[in-house]
Amino acid sequence: MADTRTIPWWKADQQQSGLSTDLEHDIVVQREAIPLVFVPGIMGTRLRRSGTSGTGTGTNGLPNLRWDPGDGGFMWKHYIGAGGAERRRLVVGEPAEYFDPGFLEVDNTNPVRDGFYGIMKDYTKFLNPLKNHDWGDLAKIFEFPVYAVGYNWSDSNENSGRKLVDRIKEIIAEAKDVTGLCEKVILITHSMGGIVSRAASELAGGRSLIIGIVHGVQPVTGAPAAYWRMKAGFEGTDSLGMVQKALGNNGPKVTAVLGNIPGGLQLLPTKNHRNNHNQAFWLTLRNDDGVFFTAPKHGDPYEEIYRVKAVVEPANDDAPAPSGNAYWGLVDPALLNPAFVPPSTGNAHDALDAAAAPAADPWDKYLEVLKIAETFHDKMGLKMHPYTLCLRGTGHDTADTIELRVERRMMKRTSYPNQGFRGYFTDDKGKHRVAVLQDPSRQSDGTGDGDGTVVLSSAAALDKAGRPDPGDQSMDVEHQPAYESGAVQEWAFNVIRALCKLRYYEKHGGS
Repeated sequence: MADTRTIPWWKADQQQSGLSTDLEHDIVVQREAIPLVFVPGIMGTRLRRSGTSGTGTGTNGLPNLRWDPGDGGFMWKHYIGAGGAERRRLVVGEPAEYFDPGFLEVDNTNPVRDGFYGIMKDYTKFLNPLKNHDWGDLAKIFEFPVYAVGYNWSDSNENSGRKLVDRIKEIIAEAKDVTGLCEKVILITHSMGGIVSRAASELAGGRSLIIGIVHGVQPVTGAPAAYWRMKAGFEGTDSLGMVQKALGNNGPKVTAVLGNIPGGLQLLPTKNHRNNHNQAFWLTLRNDDGVFFTAPKHGDPYEEIYRVKAVVEPANDDAPAPSGNAYWGLVDPALLNPAFVPPSTGNAHDALDAAAAPAADPWDKYLEVLKIAETFHDKMGLKMHPYTLCLRGTGHDTADTIELRVERRMMKRTSYPNQGFRGYFTDDKGKHRVAVLQDPSRQSDGTGDGDGTVVLSSAAALDKAGRPDPGDQSMDVEHQPAYESGAVQEWAFNVIRALCKLRYYEKHGGS
């Protein structure tokens, strides 16, 4: 009878000792599983009301499934045509409710298995080629099971990072049950998934479980486009404009959701953000004489922009004195909770109204959520896993600096047209003016370079010379479908090869 001995792959070329000379020996070389774990971008995860199966309707008449970007029918029914109040109910809660990290959860199968069910279907255009890729000689010592890990994108990226570490541990255990050998994973990220993954590695203690991270179009220091969207809705258009209508095509629809959740606010430019010209400011006001206001001047957009109440028209529009209203502040308080009814006092009927109304001021609750975002940004900074490679998109009109152009006011119209914003004020000469938010492609100083969402300076903020081939790369790709590009997929495959080479030398020795 043969004696069977199992050894890990890194000992296959080493002399084996302790073998009896009077027996036949079978040496089984154990391959190592390296799970490839994909982490999607914001809004790329299916979300359901926590504690439900994601099917049916709750007692308040809302579906238990709250977000499914891959199902056009679902988005048409629940989001296209919905105003800010309806959207807020779906993602944040009833008017009397405010952000709760446990309100939503990933809509997944039970058990989770590969996790594909919990993320947007379009990502399979990358995940399926990843699953079916021929790894050649690498397959002799490594197996590459592919997983996806969605997350509650309404929550702070810090909490999502902690949950990602928990899932990584589960994946390692699952892979070890199959191969007998699995110690670490490789993370592949899209957009905000990169921030979640960095939080998992650097803030949640997951670095030792990760061989390296492949980042695609990550808004490392945030994106001015997030400001633009909260003022004017999602930019751009498809053939019918359905994508923008579903995501929110004006400021009231977007702010009612993103203004109430730390995940959305964590996509705003951070204190580390620099525009493509390496300047700290990214918000400009311009009149016929040129730029007369920039922010942030002192590198703190929280104090200089985000905590400034946006008053979009003067309280007394007929007054000749300068109005001084900061229409350019990030959030108009009136948009945060459209169904909010301020508590009133007085007679018995007023008291009943007050009892039924939300107890909190929406602006105060916004400031609490903003503080969560700021604290995370300060902790995260530019921290990254030591084995990081980055892909940034170029060649597309991208909001680098945001421009509000001051014009003579001929007539007053809505401050919130679809894909636009107008701020009304009275200037120092007592003249009525309107500041019109410019489309990124029509700004006075030209547009910025990037992927259409993330400006180049942010996507490249973690780039570093001397990284292994294929290194950090720039490619002409748009933000959302970046991984559908064959060139990007090939780059990602080559990065995985490079990280496996690092793993080989880590376990086997050599250089």
